[in-house]
Amino acid sequence: MSQDQYVFPAVFTRSDEGLMISFPDLPDCEATAASTEEGFEHAREALALHLYKMEENNEDIPQPSDATEIQAEANAFVTVIDAWMPPLRKKMENQAVKKTLTIPKWLDDAAKSAGLNYSRILQDALKEELNIDEQDSTFSVQDKLGKQLNKVKRSLRDLSRIRVHVNMADADDAPNSVIDDLNSVKTEIKNVTEKLKDTYSSAELNRLSEKLDQIADKINRKFH
Repeated sequence: MSQDQYVFPAVFTRSDEGLMISFPDLPDCEATAASTEEGFEHAREALALHLYKMEENNEDIPQPSDATEIQAEANAFVTVIDAWMPPLRKKMENQAVKKTLTIPKWLDDAAKSAGLNYSRILQDALKEELNIDEQDSTFSVQDKLGKQLNKVKRSLRDLSRIRVHVNMADADDAPNSVIDDLNSVKTEIKNVTEKLKDTYSSAELNRLSEKLDQIADKINRKFH
């Protein structure tokens, strides 16, 4: 079970090159430093990162040894190092992770012309799909349905942007998959609206559905 704070004994060994810091209970955890003050800072960083990786790998974190029972050589001394984990966990969770995105070239061209930010859209979409609100950790069914409706509206706006830029291209240059892709998006959005029928008025949903049909029909006529 993970803890917010860990305390482990560390051995600081002096040499001509500086300090070598090791943790008897954690053989693979080491650090180096030029001074004692820097050594404590580097030791805390190394310990926190090492324990975080163990947590992520579901490895058993050993009980720390009693520092008074650890024997040190003449050029070394034993002390205890603490690692406060919450800031590191938050930092690691929010670090950027590179993902490879594959989409049709025509869609990439349309998105670039519309000035869309792939990273922001992907993050927003994942948060909505997972019902994650960074400002509030509590979620209600009503909030989730509201977000789904906003997702439908945003999808309609994005389709409108794509339609404008696709209509600027020659029909012969467009791939045969355009209509299939649009119909797929249309089906997905309609599935979302089905989930909202018990919460939002049928007039609102019908209006959204009709607008989606109009956009799809215009694009279909463009490529037929």
